[in-house]
Amino acid sequence: MTAETYSVAELTRAISYALEDAFADDVWITGEISGLNRSRGHVYFDLVEPRDDIGQPATAQLAVALFKMNKEVVNRTLKRAGIARIDSGARVRIRGAVAFNERNGRLQVRMTGIDPMYTLGQLAVDRERVLRSLGEAGLLDRNARVPLPLVPLRVGLVTSAGSAAYHDFVHELDVSGLAFQLTFVDAKVQGVGAVEQVIRALRQLARTDVDVIALVRGGGSRADLATFDDEQLARTIAALDLPVLTGVGHEVDRSIADDVAHTAYKTPTACAAALVSRVRSYRDTTEELWSEIARVAQLVVRDQHDLVRIRARASARAARSSLRAADTDAGNLATRLAREATHTVARAEQRLDRRRDRSTRTAREHLAQGTARLDRSAHVVRTRVPRQITTLDRQLDLTEARLRALDPARLLARGWSITHRVDGTLLRSVREVSPDDILLTRVGDGTMRSIVTEPGHTREAEDHG
Repeated sequence: MTAETYSVAELTRAISYALEDAFADDVWITGEISGLNRSRGHVYFDLVEPRDDIGQPATAQLAVALFKMNKEVVNRTLKRAGIARIDSGARVRIRGAVAFNERNGRLQVRMTGIDPMYTLGQLAVDRERVLRSLGEAGLLDRNARVPLPLVPLRVGLVTSAGSAAYHDFVHELDVSGLAFQLTFVDAKVQGVGAVEQVIRALRQLARTDVDVIALVRGGGSRADLATFDDEQLARTIAALDLPVLTGVGHEVDRSIADDVAHTAYKTPTACAAALVSRVRSYRDTTEELWSEIARVAQLVVRDQHDLVRIRARASARAARSSLRAADTDAGNLATRLAREATHTVARAEQRLDRRRDRSTRTAREHLAQGTARLDRSAHVVRTRVPRQITTLDRQLDLTEARLRALDPARLLARGWSITHRVDGTLLRSVREVSPDDILLTRVGDGTMRSIVTEPGHTREAEDHG
């Protein structure tokens, strides 16, 4: 008996029919986006099985197409969740129809929806894992212990060339009128390859003679900050022997790069303003000290000049009086007066020398006192600022704990459920359903599909019944 033989068209058609029977409705799939490409309003990418070891090949992958007509729905869903867009590397849960292209023999998922809460939840899980790993390695405060120079004029800058973050940071330094020396290294701050570029830029600046490195970017969604939550980037920042300041333009979320940096600021402008304030404070203090030294020196010199003039006039009057009274012995008196005048001048010179020595010591004491005041001010800055940062960190930890308590995944794990239609519409009342409606119910460990056989009764109806 000969085995059944198919033509190519027959086999591909049979496969297509089999898939249509097996996956008649849309399915939900989780995975990691790879090789995302946008073309003519459509989006194409591969959905791969997430890998624990970076650099290892994917163990499974599916081709996904998000056509223009469905892309607008997906974008609105993401926007409502605070996600501007998704890109390669993001872990997602998507809904789509499984299709087989008979012409090229390729299996494809045609995407129709997305679960943004899954992506946000994965970001939160990854963030906690990275923070725990950094804490166990003692890296969370390593860069914060690197001393910040008293006058950080040589600044290294890492951001995207031509971005608003770049212009805001540079403008703040320029308008200060201070002699900052900027060394800039261009790097992508989001998307594919951004982490590697930022790490390379940081290491390049670490080999130069800069005093401090500023890592800044403009605003964006929580998902847009994925680059700054990368563990390898965080370890690079922590390992640097130069203080790293971050200025991520995001008023709500704090990135892991902020947690390991020497000091974190809310915006690029605030980061640059902090450097300007530190240099300007040192300059003003130094100018005040030198002004005080000059004023004291002028007073001492003026007092000495006045004393010399007074003593000179007194000596002249005494000499004239002695000459008028010494009519009888002019020769002896002249000799005696000359001798006295010599002694007087010598004593005056000695007193002048002593006063000059005292004035010099006084000026040095004022300089020493000014230097001591400056050292105390610097000590106050070094001690108070870390305490303030510690207080803010504690407040942030409390806020994060409250947010974790409100995590939808936790509510589902505790027995709550979420029911919605197959099109994703969330149900809030039994009045919104009718017999034969198909519903999806999400619980802690998965999703159930159900069909309404009869409408339910509201609580008000039961009470009146």
